Amino acid sequence: MGLCLGPESSAEQRQARLHSDRIDRALYEHAKLEMNAVKILLLGAAESGKSTLVKQMKIIHHHGFTEEELISFKPAVLDNLLGSMKYVLQGMGMLRINLANPKNTVHAQTVLSCGRCVDEDSALLPFVAQALHCLWADSQVKLATSRGYEFELNDSAHYFFLNMSRITAPAYRPTQTDVLRVRLRTSGIIETQFKIRSLVIRLYDVGGQRAERRKWISCFEDVRTVLFVTALSGYDMTLLEDPAAILFLNKIDLFQEKILHLGRHLRHYFAQYRGRLNSLPQKAVSGDQFT
Repeated sequence: MGLCLGPESSAEQRQARLHSDRIDRALYEHAKLEMNAVKILLLGAAESGKSTLVKQMKIIHHHGFTEEELISFKPAVLDNLLGSMKYVLQGMGMLRINLANPKNTVHAQTVLSCGRCVDEDSALLPFVAQALHCLWADSQVKLATSRGYEFELNDSAHYFFLNMSRITAPAYRPTQTDVLRVRLRTSGIIETQFKIRSLVIRLYDVGGQRAERRKWISCFEDVRTVLFVTALSGYDMTLLEDPAAILFLNKIDLFQEKILHLGRHLRHYFAQYRGRLNSLPQKAVSGDQFT
């Protein structure tokens, strides 16, 4: 004997079929999208410029940062400015460089001992801003900054010092360039997605510190490319890291600055280099030779 279905059962079946069709269409569209998706895992040592590269891709391919996003970077910019000056003052002690103006000692103490340095509107406190300006006007502070490679001063410090008047103004609003220059330690995994023609690029920025690696090892699933970033400007520093699939030589501007203008030539660090002192290597003949 057949089973007779009432009107309600038929309606439920139609709804179930419609729901199933919607799921099938969604899965199909997702599969089509994934066919054109490229998953890139961005690796490299700390301070190699990985996060800066991600921000550049956002500016170039994803309409940049909104006004709200730019404002959100203000505390980080002020922290970078203040932290860089603290680092310079500490480096002066290591390099045995004294302040040119002894009166600036009080300003150095202000910066070094500053706990809460901003007001409720995230503006730098006036006496802290004054201390920073007086210190940057000191010729010996500038000298120590120029020797920042000897105590691993971050490469954005000089930029923030040169833009100090604008950054310390009460109505300061970060620019796209400020955001590119700001340094924030990456913790965990940050995904940035953008399109280049028909390709969907998913870029995964992960912490460069060894302690962060257990957090991003799972990102290797379905990854198409591993992009390893290293800073060309770090040739005169010691860095031990594992080899990677792709070597991305970053920070070419700082590399050129060191070679052409600061006198830190490759011959001082690579005995096998035979190029001219005041010129850049044109190409690498092998891993151990330059021309």
